[in-house]
Amino acid sequence: MSSFPLYCLIDDDEISNLISATIIQKVTNAQVVTFTRASEALEYLQHTERLPDAIFLDINMPEMNGWEFLEALETLPDAIKDMLQIYMLSSSIDIEDQRKAETYKRVKGYIAKPLSPDKMMTTVASS
Repeated sequence: MSSFPLYCLIDDDEISNLISATIIQKVTNAQVVTFTRASEALEYLQHTERLPDAIFLDINMPEMNGWEFLEALETLPDAIKDMLQIYMLSSSIDIEDQRKAETYKRVKGYIAKPLSPDKMMTTVASS
């Protein structure tokens, strides 16, 4: 079993994933798995031997957005979904998106993009 944290990034923007993954790795020395499609992340969660310590989820994505991902997550077995901590990582500064995120029990926080070392340190400290 690895002693390093494992984080999952779900964002359709590959550059955003690259920047966020680099920051996460520098701040936490974690392993990071990235997905540009939320459906692929759901598939991963159902078949991985090691669940991520946290998921950073974008809201606005094609095919399946962040809200749809959260709804689909509820169909997974409790053994999977009860182990997940999710942080919305979005460029949206709409207060309604922030309020909506608070209605999901698995969402632990809302982070406005871009992810920074300070934001990541605050997130790690609060989890």
